[in-house]
Amino acid sequence: MRLIYEANTIKEAIMTDQQGGTVLGGVRDVDPNANDLQVESLARFAVDEHNKKENVSLEYRRLIGAKTQVVAGTMHHLTVEVADGEKKKVYEAKVLEKAWENLKKLESFNHLHDV
Repeated sequence: MRLIYEANTIKEAIMTDQQGGTVLGGVRDVDPNANDLQVESLARFAVDEHNKKENVSLEYRRLIGAKTQVVAGTMHHLTVEVADGEKKKVYEAKVLEKAWENLKKLESFNHLHDV
């Protein structure tokens, strides 16, 4: 079965549902083997922005996972490992990127668990 919803504005999603298809506007995994320097840079940006906002000094360790979602720009869902002193912790960060506006904004940074 195929379902198509065509939007009248850029903010509305175009959805396609078919066998083996995808839904545009949905969250998609980033290939973990891609070694994408842009995604790595966004993860470091998220930690730096959180540190500034909360006046803390978490240290970026590694990117665990990444997903993207096309919105009015691209929302990056990043799972990062950080060091908080001697403790390792995992956070989920959401970074909105609008390349045409040269915009990167940390939308959220939430603690998931300690390692």
